[in-house]
Amino acid sequence: MTEELRHRTLRGMDDLDTAADLFALGERGREDLPMVAAEALARGLDSPALIELACLHRTDTRDAPDLFRTALAELGLDGPSWPQREADIMLRRASQHAERLLSGDGDPLEHLSRISTHLFTLVRTPTSQRADLDTLAADFEYLWGCAYDGYRDLEDVLDDARRGCRHLLAGPPYEPIYQRVVSTDSAAVAKRPWWRTLPPWLRRVLRG
Repeated sequence: MTEELRHRTLRGMDDLDTAADLFALGERGREDLPMVAAEALARGLDSPALIELACLHRTDTRDAPDLFRTALAELGLDGPSWPQREADIMLRRASQHAERLLSGDGDPLEHLSRISTHLFTLVRTPTSQRADLDTLAADFEYLWGCAYDGYRDLEDVLDDARRGCRHLLAGPPYEPIYQRVVSTDSAAVAKRPWWRTLPPWLRRVLRG
């Protein structure tokens, strides 16, 4: 294999893996998969399922996801299930924004918004099974609400966000930004108004 062909093949593998990520997230539809396969073939990749996928018509792609997964396996790119791949990507994207917020690269509010969105989606996707991120995700959601409506001093919000970013990047077990006080008084818990369980910024929205 020539160096040029090797480089083209490696690039094709990267492109195919990226396409798999986008498909798992729903950012590329199954009707796009035949073209993805055709482009991979043009870059020198080859497998029976990849060829079959490339031959599908764009209007008849019901078998495309299965063929795509088979092609990935044949090429050694098979990984976790689609739901698990989706969860991994959302966590990776949140972590990338956390790194950029900490390094001062770009708009910190944009990074805070993206971290909040990715973690919120991740923990509320039933198939993700990432309950270990529930509390940290709630803290980031609260911080984004504070930043969005000006409830707290912005620098204080960003200081807390940076602490949360460090906790996120440290990996599991994920330490929350704010410590919780857990009451052991069952009667007190039962009498607690439902709205007290909401983040402060959402309480203000409901109060108008």
